[in-house]
Amino acid sequence: MSMPVFVYNRADGVFVDLPKLSMAEGGFERFVERMFENGARFTGLDYDLFLKLLYDEEWLAETKGKTTSLKVAESIVRFQPERQALYRKVKLLPQNMRAEYMFEPVSIEESYQAPLYGDPEGGVAPILGYETKTREVATKLDFDEMVTDMWLKGVKFGLREEAIRKTIASGDTVRLPLAMHCDPTPSRDAEIIEVCADLHRDNSPKLLANGKADLSVYKNRFPHVKKGTRLLKKVPRKLGKPGHRVTGEAIEPDMPKDLDLQKLSAIGTALEEGTDGEYLVATMDGFVGIDAKSNSISITEKIETNEGISAKTTGDLALAADEFIEHGEVQEGRTVKGKHMTFMSDVFGNVISDEGNIVISGNLSGGRAESKSGNVTLNKRATRAVVLAREGELKAAQCESCTLIGKVVRVEHAVNCEIIADELYADMVEGCIIAGKKIKIRSAGERRGTETLVTMVVPDSSIIGQGIADTMKALAEAQATVAGKMSEIDALKSEPEFAKFLALRGRIESGAIKLTAEQSGNWQKMVEKNSRLIQQLAALLREADALGASVKDMEEVLASMEREQEAMGKDISCVIESIVGHTVGQTMRMTNGVDSLCVMSGSTIRNTLQTMDGRKERVFYGDDGSIEWKFEKSSA
Repeated sequence: MSMPVFVYNRADGVFVDLPKLSMAEGGFERFVERMFENGARFTGLDYDLFLKLLYDEEWLAETKGKTTSLKVAESIVRFQPERQALYRKVKLLPQNMRAEYMFEPVSIEESYQAPLYGDPEGGVAPILGYETKTREVATKLDFDEMVTDMWLKGVKFGLREEAIRKTIASGDTVRLPLAMHCDPTPSRDAEIIEVCADLHRDNSPKLLANGKADLSVYKNRFPHVKKGTRLLKKVPRKLGKPGHRVTGEAIEPDMPKDLDLQKLSAIGTALEEGTDGEYLVATMDGFVGIDAKSNSISITEKIETNEGISAKTTGDLALAADEFIEHGEVQEGRTVKGKHMTFMSDVFGNVISDEGNIVISGNLSGGRAESKSGNVTLNKRATRAVVLAREGELKAAQCESCTLIGKVVRVEHAVNCEIIADELYADMVEGCIIAGKKIKIRSAGERRGTETLVTMVVPDSSIIGQGIADTMKALAEAQATVAGKMSEIDALKSEPEFAKFLALRGRIESGAIKLTAEQSGNWQKMVEKNSRLIQQLAALLREADALGASVKDMEEVLASMEREQEAMGKDISCVIESIVGHTVGQTMRMTNGVDSLCVMSGSTIRNTLQTMDGRKERVFYGDDGSIEWKFEKSSA
């Protein structure tokens, strides 16, 4: 019989070309059916591979990417009719789930030539001829033959190869389950799996880098994720592999259940189709919210809680949220770090913002409120607290025994406080230590015998003046060096022979003189003759250029320093509309303005400003009246 394009019957075996098999009409099953019906069979059959080629589409798809051809048998031969007659009928049980076969010894009829004897002559009968006779000879069944015979009788799947070969070899008479069906593999329902480790709160202690546990911080109190974080993944439903009856008919698996990931999506999340599946992802940076009632997941920028901050509820917090609102108290000793934070109740601990604003609507007592580059607002009373807003604005209502530091400080009533600010606007101060550049106070006085000390921080012009003088001296020296270097260049260019060479080179390079071949040779000799002077001139020019660039840099630095000197002290002033108790005003020369004071503790600030030294100069003091003072450069 002719072979299909995907079968190669070679001397080394029968091979199936997998790429061509997928394109062939009818496939491997049609080829087998036609071959068996035409009286052919396999020898040395790989029965496991035989079944896979017939019934396992998933395996076939996977195998195509790994190999192009597979050996299915040793050869294809005729299935002799006398051998076919050895095989009995097979019994198919109900629903074709099993086939049984009665094995027993078999024999095959064999032809042979029997001699015909004549009358004996001398005691020996002569052979007169031969006649053809038959006899039964014991033989054995063959598994490869049985595959073909059972196929033709309707059993096309599930032959128990090992049991059949063992029974054939034993020659026993036995009824054997010849073939067994194969159940379909279970289908898998679609499911949702969490692919983000930070979806749920974790109130266990946070582990530090050294392996120890920090009992003051919970591991993950408010789960936070970044934009684009994959939260959930849908594992698609998967249909089980079909099973097969012994007749080859498919047994379909149960249909698995599906689900819709979109129904789990709420604000801040969206579906994303990836190459590796379907995901629910965060569309923004924020905190994870899981709503058990609606069975949905959301991401929000703001956290709002009523639990308060304490060792029992949250421990210390380090928040990644843009906005945090706490309606409960912040316990003493607890620390909250975040961005924009609002505290509706009293704060006894520490609240620290990075690039955000802090609003405390309750009282701040004995704690700390610090914004590294934002604003701090205290709407009620602050006592024995430290409040910092060095790059922003600090607004406070009533403060007592506090340290207030900000770029701009606005306070309604301060008592016994240290206040450091570039700009201070106060309604009433009593017994306070104040330092700043622009100070406006409506009422200032003493508190229980403690005066109010107002310090205007003025620039120390001596340092920048010395810097200008040093720069001018260095500039003059550099300019002199440049002039000297230019003199060397002019002297070198003035040497008669070299000057002629330079003039000639200039005309040649400009194209005014065109050299012949002979002149080019002579010109090259002149270049070689002056090579030492050429190199010397080039070195001097490089040095002069470098010195010139250095002079330009120093000129720019000097101009910048002079502009800085001119602007020094601008807008430094102090206005006190009403002095109602002992109030002292002084100036203090500082190179870095108020920056040096901002890193000090309250007691150090008080000691630094109250101690008279050569940097300070008293400008006013009294128990009543008003003050309007403006910095003049001559006073620096």
